[in-house]
Amino acid sequence: MADKIRVVLDTSVLISALKTKNPKRSPAWRVLKALRTGEITNFISKEIAEEMQEKLLVIGDEVGRPNVADYILTLVLNKSIMVRPRRKFSDDPEFLKNLRDPNDAKFFDVAYVKKVDYIISENTKHIVQMRDEATKTYRFDGRKVKILRAGEFVREALR
Repeated sequence: MADKIRVVLDTSVLISALKTKNPKRSPAWRVLKALRTGEITNFISKEIAEEMQEKLLVIGDEVGRPNVADYILTLVLNKSIMVRPRRKFSDDPEFLKNLRDPNDAKFFDVAYVKKVDYIISENTKHIVQMRDEATKTYRFDGRKVKILRAGEFVREALR
């Protein structure tokens, strides 16, 4: 059996799933299904888990779907592997100059330490803008990671 695809899910993918009107057509829900069924392995840190919990529960209440928010959060926390990255890109001024939002550095910290294949994000203002558009990759310290939106990831990596 082939190795599982190694990913870091950005909170924006979970929010997209939460807000969708039609889960069967939602790339974000397809990504969550891949996590649930073991097609992908997601890595998170304590900081990522805290952000996911904080944002999902608030937005779940705002859109009147707190049970869906609980389901998504429970799925992601139970099916992800918790890591403690020692390398912190939030301490790198050059990296932060390009990222635009220092709070998003935590996703790159985990991607770097676990050598993931993909960061999956709907955050086009900060995370997705870091990639080279031709290759959809970002290179940092001798490593590279593909940064894809959920729909791009579904088309490229999932069947």
